Amino acid sequence: MIKADFHTHTNFCDGKHSPAEMVESAYKKGLTDYGISGHAYINAGGEFGMNDVVFKKYKEEIDRLKKEYEGKMNIYAGIELDCLGPIQEADYSIGSVHCVKKNGEYVVVDYTEEFLCDAVNRLWDGNWYALTKDYYDLVAQTYDITKCDFIGHFDLITKFNQDYKHFDEENDTYLEQCYNAMKKLNLYNIPFEINTGAISRGYRKEPYPNKILLRELYKMGGQIIINSDSHSAENICYKFDEAVKIAKECGFKSSLILKPEGGFREVPL
Repeated sequence: MIKADFHTHTNFCDGKHSPAEMVESAYKKGLTDYGISGHAYINAGGEFGMNDVVFKKYKEEIDRLKKEYEGKMNIYAGIELDCLGPIQEADYSIGSVHCVKKNGEYVVVDYTEEFLCDAVNRLWDGNWYALTKDYYDLVAQTYDITKCDFIGHFDLITKFNQDYKHFDEENDTYLEQCYNAMKKLNLYNIPFEINTGAISRGYRKEPYPNKILLRELYKMGGQIIINSDSHSAENICYKFDEAVKIAKECGFKSSLILKPEGGFREVPL
């Protein structure tokens, strides 16, 4: 088992439980390293995430928990940055794209299926590949904009696309968009997250990114870090066994874990 999880959310943003409850659960699950990664503030057609006042309280609470668990578990205060939002500083950062802007309108790609379908019909003339191009064009800029430590849920645009309901994830046009973004990001030697969050919430049967993309990432010499994107205490490390199995099927021999002093260490799968 990977005894670390660095993409989790608390009631400081859109999570269910407090940082103390999340940390307690992580400790009981036997983790050696645990990071909370609250959503950074973003004003994209509506406010979301932690504003500076909330963010200050968030870091203070995690600092308190670091002291409480000192010598028992390494705890990290992370932040999930969005490419369309401001930058907030923390122990580490996840670079993500949740939202694209089209014709002056902000479209949150993981809000609801109904919302996204309506946006595609209105703003992209029903062309899902036009939407995915705009999405991956922005994803390609994730590191340039955020200087993040790793890439979060690379193909989040597929959240509502189980069984290729809206577009074909094996289509050459789509894959070219993905590969172009992946190639650019991989130039920075930045890890890509294997994220099990959409499985725990019932949207997908496999983690982000899909196996096609993971195999391509392996061929590129890319690296991975396995996270749950948990929004509740019970889902920390959700289905990590399946994520490890998929990673090995795609060629990976190891995953990464953050170190308290900064950077990553490698752990075998």
